[in-house]
Amino acid sequence: MDADDSTAAVPGSGESLQDELQDDRYSLEQTRHRAHRMALAYTVAGVALIPWTVYLAVSLPRREFDTHYRGAWVGFDLLLVGAIVLTAYYAFRVDTRVQLPATATATLLVVDAWFDVMTAGGHRATAEAVLMAVCIELPAAVFSLWLARRVNHNADRMARVALAMEEARHGHPG
Repeated sequence: MDADDSTAAVPGSGESLQDELQDDRYSLEQTRHRAHRMALAYTVAGVALIPWTVYLAVSLPRREFDTHYRGAWVGFDLLLVGAIVLTAYYAFRVDTRVQLPATATATLLVVDAWFDVMTAGGHRATAEAVLMAVCIELPAAVFSLWLARRVNHNADRMARVALAMEEARHGHPG
């Protein structure tokens, strides 16, 4: 790349290509560090849900009219654990495919909160379900959606930089 090419503007930004590339070298390390922290958080959440799921498997009541009640909740929680673990895996790898399990995790968390509140029996159980939804499940869902959006934003930015570099190498106008 010629010295003049390094000052070409990056499409969609006010920065020169050289500035953008320098920022990206720094931000790539920051991104990896943040991704590893997020992966750790999702791993801890996934592992923490395993004992909870086992507890549900042995403690949920058997009901006469809904014989699969226990299996439904345990199966649902296993799906949630799977989505969380996949989110952790792709976040650790700094893989843009993290958007898919992060979105699935958010969806499952919202559904879990809804059904916990709607199926709670009694005032105390309903209050506990609302508290869990407001303090844990819904914020975790919002965080998962934020993660998916942030990854998408970073992927778009890296694509713009790669396009600008390719254009600068071949002398095409930016």
